[in-house]
Amino acid sequence: MTKKHFIILGRVGLVYFSWVFVVLFLSLIIAYEGTHITNWPAIIFGLVFIILLIYTFLTSYWNEQYFKLPFKAKVKSSKKPEMFWQWRCLNVYVITVADLEKYYLLRIAKD
Repeated sequence: MTKKHFIILGRVGLVYFSWVFVVLFLSLIIAYEGTHITNWPAIIFGLVFIILLIYTFLTSYWNEQYFKLPFKAKVKSSKKPEMFWQWRCLNVYVITVADLEKYYLLRIAKD
């Protein structure tokens, strides 16, 4: 059972990554507005942003039985993701979890 990690695309990915990048922009704003050489709040916000990106990558995966998003519990998937688009090493998959839940996933593969 190998985990296949991905990046979330579509409306769900746009909303999720918008909130993650808010942390990065806060870090940059605090860094540019600060007067000290070492601006600890900016460094802390930057580290939180990096931790959120690592957490997102490690907790978004699918395998033969489960589909996991960083903001949802593990869902037992009845269908495998279907190839939607492919170009070189970039693969875009579509997975339908429920009747109304459809996710677009970007996977970088070295096939």
